[in-house]
Amino acid sequence: MVQSVILYSEIIPTVLAIVGLYFIGTGVLDHKRLFTVVGVILFCLAVIVPFAILTTLI
Repeated sequence: MVQSVILYSEIIPTVLAIVGLYFIGTGVLDHKRLFTVVGVILFCLAVIVPFAILTTLI
């Protein structure tokens, strides 16, 4: 149980946030609106996903 909680609360949000920041930076610098939107969505998912998954586990 503890291993899955660490995965969902620490690792997945970190990966989503880093990929989201990459897409935001790439989209802004290259003037690609789609990349910017994907980056914002991924970054928001990094904030929401742990709460959604962990409330179902507990």
